Amino acid sequence: MKALFATLVLATGLWGTPAHAGEAGAALSECLKRSATPDDRRILVQWIFSAIAIHPDLQALSAIDNAQRAKIEKDAAATFERLVAVDCTVTARQTIVAEGTEGFGNAFKTLGELAMGGVVENRDVQVGMSRLGELVDSQRMLKALISK
Repeated sequence: MKALFATLVLATGLWGTPAHAGEAGAALSECLKRSATPDDRRILVQWIFSAIAIHPDLQALSAIDNAQRAKIEKDAAATFERLVAVDCTVTARQTIVAEGTEGFGNAFKTLGELAMGGVVENRDVQVGMSRLGELVDSQRMLKALISK
C-alpha cells in the first residue's frame, strides 16, 4: 500500500498544471482542507520547507539535518495517511473509483497548496517578502518601463 501511495503521489506530483478535478476529486480536496487541523497544517508547512530546502541552491541556508528531515517526513506521512485512511476515506475511495489516479492526485495537490499557503499567508513571511519592494529602485524601474 505504501508503494501504491508513493507511486500515486510521485506520478501525479503535488504541483504542476492547475488541477481540474472532477466532482469526486473536488469533494476529496474539500474533505482534506476541512479535515486538516492546525497541527496538521503546521506539519505540512514544516514538510514543504524541508523538501524545498533540499534544493542545491538552498541547502546551505537550512540547518535541517537528516534526522530532523526524517522526523518531518514521518510526521507528514502520518498526516497524509490519517487524512485519507481515517478522515476522508469515503471520498478518497469514491475518487479512486470515479476518477482513478488523476482525481486522487489532483486532490493531493490540495495538501501541497495547504502547505505553501501556510507559509506565504503567515504575516511575518509577508512582511519579509515585502522588504524586496523596499529595496527595488522604483525610479529605475519606472524609467525602464516608460522609456523607448
